[in-house]
Amino acid sequence: MRLFETVLIFVNFFTLGWLLFSKKNANKIPCILFGISFVITLIQLIAEGYRIQMLPAYICLLLNVLIFFRKGRKPRKTWKLVLGSIFSLLFLIIAVAFPVLLPVFSLEKPTGPYQVGTITYDWTDENRLEEATKDPDDKRELMVQVWYPSEKSDSLKRAPYIKDLPEVAKGLEKQSGIPSLLFSHLKYVKSHSYVNAKISVKQQKYPLLIFSHGFGLLRNINTFEVEELASHGYIVVAIDHSYDSAATVFSNGRVAKYTYKNEEMLKADFIDFMDSHNKVWVKDVQFVLDKIEEVNKKDPLNIFSGRIDLNKIGMFGHSYGGATAGQIIMKDSRIKAGINMDGDFVGTPISEKGLGKPFMMMDAEVTMNNRLDFDKYLTKCGVSDDSRKRFIEQNTKMCNVRSNAIANGGYSLLINKIIHLSYTDLSLFTPLLAINYNPHDVHKIINDFTLTFFNKYLLGDSSASLENTAKKYKNVELKQTKHN
Repeated sequence: MRLFETVLIFVNFFTLGWLLFSKKNANKIPCILFGISFVITLIQLIAEGYRIQMLPAYICLLLNVLIFFRKGRKPRKTWKLVLGSIFSLLFLIIAVAFPVLLPVFSLEKPTGPYQVGTITYDWTDENRLEEATKDPDDKRELMVQVWYPSEKSDSLKRAPYIKDLPEVAKGLEKQSGIPSLLFSHLKYVKSHSYVNAKISVKQQKYPLLIFSHGFGLLRNINTFEVEELASHGYIVVAIDHSYDSAATVFSNGRVAKYTYKNEEMLKADFIDFMDSHNKVWVKDVQFVLDKIEEVNKKDPLNIFSGRIDLNKIGMFGHSYGGATAGQIIMKDSRIKAGINMDGDFVGTPISEKGLGKPFMMMDAEVTMNNRLDFDKYLTKCGVSDDSRKRFIEQNTKMCNVRSNAIANGGYSLLINKIIHLSYTDLSLFTPLLAINYNPHDVHKIINDFTLTFFNKYLLGDSSASLENTAKKYKNVELKQTKHN
């Protein structure tokens, strides 16, 4: 919780307890407590802002008002005191639980020497039809956000953590089942990026990284990572895969909503769909690469013209986006190295000889355990016998493809105790997703390995060693496959 939220809850409930259980109401102490309670609530609303998770604490102030101005109270009976105590305790638990379980979290400040700038582009692929809409004339349109090393300035406006939050929150509701209102507090989360900043002049050109989010998530979901990479001198381009992201809001205000239902994820034929649908994401990335080449020649926003090193391009992604990184590595010569963060492999089969380029697979312990004991995992998910056999076959296939992807010198990194969503900002959204670990510590590990990997294989930094990085952490396991 934020500072004034904590103080507000303490003062309001201390005041409530005093008003409920003190023998006299008309004396100086409750007057002082009530005054402090009112002032602290006012300060919190002004300084930190209202959010729905604090509603029980605000209601507590109203209860204090009612109790404070009641008249002619008779001596209370024991059973009323007991009920009052139970009510106060339960109410306090609720008041604390809501803001703690859905906090206004902080992103770690990037550690690199550069300030981070950010800008968005709205690009339409005129050569490709949109498969997700009913209009046969719709073309594939993508929102793309870029983070980059910028010149330092105190006059710039800080970028919102998530732009167009109301629409994105509705998409997250459809994806997670959590009411969109409970995501409204994300407007108070601060990024470390600045809008329309001038690109730094410290280097003539900067290497490029493409980021692809997981299915149903969004381009900002790895802000902890993209800001860190940009602060170390990378231009990072994140793609909102329209209709497969939580929600994509285009420059004219039109919204591409997430189109799938959670129950569809448990259908056996959904795996086949995800396998074939990945072609759309691959084409998204290739189209974005084409547009970046155009921007590098002449940027309409006058930021990146001639500043992107097109000979040093890498890609990383989470989950379905990680699988896309594997496909792009294989299919597009412009991408020199890639990372898949805890994603099952879908799309075109990968040769047993490997991808032929530097590639690293980052795994979460819980995800890896589910892969190894997949039958137990299916039982936990409630998958019926009719679909079970097909799912097991598909899991075996994807495990084999995973082995192929890191063959001939590829890396495998396992981070212990973490889950699939630990590779995203979502582990900061609620401590329920980070019960056995500190998400900031895990994000530091992910950033360290990601930066070391791309420094080594894109920049040719001879001092960048994944093995030495692994020695810094006790909860990781790093392996490199042998070259044939």
